[in-house]
Amino acid sequence: MTNSIPGSWGTRSAALLIFAFLLLFLVIPVSKVIFVAFQDPHSGSFTLINFVDFFNTQLFRESFLNSLYVASMSVILASIFAIPLAYFTTRFNFGGAVIIQTLGVIPLIMPPFVGAVAMQLLFGDNGSINLLLDEHFGFTIPFMQGLNGVILVESIHYFPFILINLSAALDNIDRAMEESAQNLGSYGVRLFRRIVFPLAMPGYIAGAALVFLKVFDDLGTPLLLNVNNMLAPQAYLRISSIGRSRPGTARHPQWGRDHSARRRRGRDKAARAGSQRDPKTARSAAATTTSPSQSRSRGRSPPMIRPPSRRIIGTPAIL
Repeated sequence: MTNSIPGSWGTRSAALLIFAFLLLFLVIPVSKVIFVAFQDPHSGSFTLINFVDFFNTQLFRESFLNSLYVASMSVILASIFAIPLAYFTTRFNFGGAVIIQTLGVIPLIMPPFVGAVAMQLLFGDNGSINLLLDEHFGFTIPFMQGLNGVILVESIHYFPFILINLSAALDNIDRAMEESAQNLGSYGVRLFRRIVFPLAMPGYIAGAALVFLKVFDDLGTPLLLNVNNMLAPQAYLRISSIGRSRPGTARHPQWGRDHSARRRRGRDKAARAGSQRDPKTARSAAATTTSPSQSRSRGRSPPMIRPPSRRIIGTPAIL
């Protein structure tokens, strides 16, 4: 009885620390985000105007649909990679089964942008595959263009989630059920479709849900592939540009033209301010900045540079 009291206190202390950690770093931040989402920014009252504004903005609506498309297609492509590997490595005994299972987990170790760089070097416009296709067959395949490139990279990087969960689910299936189905005449694809895969469906759904969520909120891969019309890149661009007048427009050509015009206006203003202080310097600067071709195109003759007049006071200097 006396030995159980310290153990119970230790268990309670550990549970309390875990609860405090989850409350501080998970529950409170997520609750704050949800609360602000339904809060009016001016009055602080409950409102749905934030969601209305979100879906009324074309860029946000396009980014939301693109993220759904990329996540869904990544789940499909990752399933194409993972389901055969999981089935053959759990249902057949061969020497490379353990190696395949081990190599299948390696993509989870690497960060997503590392895989994106490797895929660019291999399947990009100037990658090894396209260079070989162009040299021998005269055409290239845009593997890494736009959203399709994001889907390819994300599915290769996250398919181990489906592989691990589906392999565990297949190992837990009672083989007697498969044998009963075989005795009733179910073999091959029909056996897998009607018996094996439905029994392993919980593991597959768990892995597919993980892939969907990880792809939906991934930031590094779309940014590295220069795809900004997705939710995660748009959120990053707006958070990183807080305090700026034009968030996310640094790459826009119109912004570059406006910036150049502002710089020219600033130089002209500085030149006018200098002319008020030193007329001689202003005249020489104007003469050097105005070329003869520009003067002829305006219908005027080139300005003549006249030497500044000197007032001689007293006896002239002897040269």
